[in-house]
Amino acid sequence: MKKVLLIAFVALFSFNNATAQLPDGSVAPDFTLTDLNGTTHNLYNLLDQGYTVFLDFSAVWCPPCWSYHTGGTLEDLYENHGPAGYPNVSPNTTDDVMVFMIEGDGNTAQNLAGTGGNTQGDWITGTQYPIICTDGTVNNTQVSQDYQIGYWPTIYMVCPDRITTEVGQSSNPYGSVSSCPPPASYDNDARTFDYDGETLTCEGDITPQVTIQNYGIVPLTSLNIDVNVNGNNVSSTPWTGNLATYATDNVILPTLSGLASNDHVTITTNMPNGSSDADPSNNQGTSFYVTLATSNTHVDVTVQIVTDAYGSETTWAIKDANGMTVSSGGPYNNLSAAGTTNQTPVSVTLSAQTCHTFTIYDSYGDGIDAGYGQGSFTVTDGNGTILANGGQFTDEDGDAFKTGDAIVISVNEINQSLDIFPNPAKDLLNIDGDYKEVEIVDIFGKTVFSSNYTNTINVSSLANGVYIINLTTNKEVISKQITIAK
Repeated sequence: MKKVLLIAFVALFSFNNATAQLPDGSVAPDFTLTDLNGTTHNLYNLLDQGYTVFLDFSAVWCPPCWSYHTGGTLEDLYENHGPAGYPNVSPNTTDDVMVFMIEGDGNTAQNLAGTGGNTQGDWITGTQYPIICTDGTVNNTQVSQDYQIGYWPTIYMVCPDRITTEVGQSSNPYGSVSSCPPPASYDNDARTFDYDGETLTCEGDITPQVTIQNYGIVPLTSLNIDVNVNGNNVSSTPWTGNLATYATDNVILPTLSGLASNDHVTITTNMPNGSSDADPSNNQGTSFYVTLATSNTHVDVTVQIVTDAYGSETTWAIKDANGMTVSSGGPYNNLSAAGTTNQTPVSVTLSAQTCHTFTIYDSYGDGIDAGYGQGSFTVTDGNGTILANGGQFTDEDGDAFKTGDAIVISVNEINQSLDIFPNPAKDLLNIDGDYKEVEIVDIFGKTVFSSNYTNTINVSSLANGVYIINLTTNKEVISKQITIAK
């Protein structure tokens, strides 16, 4: 569910712009937390007993959190479906659900009791299910970080198989319990899910990463992981280990080479513990299509972002083939009503003949064109070619591309037009020639100096190392490697 009140959203929600919410289908991070009554709870222990667990991540200052809390929905869920024998659980309970409220923003027990500042009221009185305080006295906010909480409230449902779904402020959360798969019942049963590897490639090579899970009731010690491309088996990787029921492991598989755009990759498991899989229907849990990056683009790239009303949710990054961020932007300012803002375009000169990936993130998970202004993103190269564009997505979107050759200028031409000295430089770097703008970029792609025309640059504050100096003339950008040595 999108934010409840647009006009006052800054006071209502906390944002984590580095990441989105924990994606649906993720394995729930385990936790051991102590409630306000001193009772300790372990998530996986409850799941292993067959309970579906609802986690209400709220903040005491948050009006929508307070509204949902006082509405009694989770109270009814706990009383009618909570663990048999727990305090205030009905004798007629279905005995298949557990509920927690987690004050995940680090506020104190006094705030929860309504006696401290910055709170909506008394969260404790009348609440029968456990309340977790994360003020650092017993528990801390690590659990909120583990669950990638980007806004309040966030309500997760965790099925017994440890798979997480965000259910939002549902008036009937119990209706979602039926979507959980049946409990493990066979000796030898394994499955794959939660693909963690690449789907974009510049050279046609992808290294798949997949999560496997033991869905059997005996320990899983071995299995085979098959990879098919367009229906043809290309690899079979043996795995060994020791996984208890519902336990998982992330496996890096052999690199796939020679892939083309729209190749269909499927990853399946078979032969758990050397036996036939008792339930082959859950074996093929991972499937994706390959996207081949745009190749031989210009080295100059421009990023244009048009944000919707929730600019604070939007960030983006360009990363090189090593995963290093070479340029980034956001978060941006919010608007008080639905609308858009044209952010200042960002231009960057990238390394030649290198694969790069542009990714835009929305911390709420509804993109930048979801009814709060028609936001968009466009990435173009120096030739005007569109490398990535869109606006309607969930957590993230983007594309990969491979830069072409850098602008080539002969040594004689450089020497005739521009002279950069001394190189290596210690304190001062001199530039003799006709140009408009200068930029110095470190090896990570971060701009460490920029200016209009100047014939002397003080580089004494720069660390020793190799840098790229980009000089913009009336016709082109000239790049040259310089060294700082003190």
